[in-house]
Amino acid sequence: MNKIDYKHKAKQFLFIALGVLIMDVGYYFFYSPANLVAGGVTGISIILKPVLDMINMPQSIFLYIIEGVCLILGLILLGKDFFFKTVLASLLAPTYVLIFEQICAQEVILNTVTQNKLIVALLCGSILQGVGIGICLKNNGSTGGLDVIQKSISKYLHIPYSFAMFGTDWIICILSGFSFATPISYNFEYTLFGIISVYFAAYIIDVITLNARSRRTAYIITSKPEEVKEAIYKNIGRGCTESDVRGGYTNQDKVMLICVLNKTESYKLGEFIKSVDDQAFTFFTTTREVVGDYANKPKP
Repeated sequence: MNKIDYKHKAKQFLFIALGVLIMDVGYYFFYSPANLVAGGVTGISIILKPVLDMINMPQSIFLYIIEGVCLILGLILLGKDFFFKTVLASLLAPTYVLIFEQICAQEVILNTVTQNKLIVALLCGSILQGVGIGICLKNNGSTGGLDVIQKSISKYLHIPYSFAMFGTDWIICILSGFSFATPISYNFEYTLFGIISVYFAAYIIDVITLNARSRRTAYIITSKPEEVKEAIYKNIGRGCTESDVRGGYTNQDKVMLICVLNKTESYKLGEFIKSVDDQAFTFFTTTREVVGDYANKPKP
């Protein structure tokens, strides 16, 4: 591994550590004090909070135990590669919670909220969880915990990972309704808010991991490819790919230029393309993710 690879790995580790920290802020200061369960091992710790208080066990210690068990299962069921990708987040998550427990109470933020504490907890907790998990996944990391169980279910039962992930989170959310109610009742409010939080966090994860790299792709069908390419190079500094095409109705041979742009550049392209070829047919599509160095500008 060369020096550049080490720097890249170190950068990934730093971002994973940051992502886990953001996740734990959402859990410790919003989800837990509001008794809001949104799946995962942190959700289990919130469900069992009355029991943990009874035996005088801090949530951080419980998280160390369950994360450790999941790590061992991951090593056995999913192999060394998954283990090494997971170990950092699995150790950092309870460590951050342990530090928070020594510094301040969970209620320090929500106690300043006078109304709708559950909604505030849902919004803030979901955003922080989504951003934190998104940062971890974007940097080739795992969030640990139930990720092991979910991937094992997907692998050995041959079902899509998304089903395994949402299925386990839904079960935990449903169980939370029994945890914060009297023995003969069910608190549907906690379940509903938990499920909404799962979906909200999942949306934010998708934005972080995919839409952050989303772009617009322009398809320009023209009979003046050289002039259009020169205009693209001059005005927005992007390269393009060209392909020979033929009109289905006219049977005329033309060239289709394909160019990946950001949103601002796509607006500029639409403005100047007509001045170059007013007969050009141009359409745009949203590209969810771009892999590779698309930003290289053509050499002069």
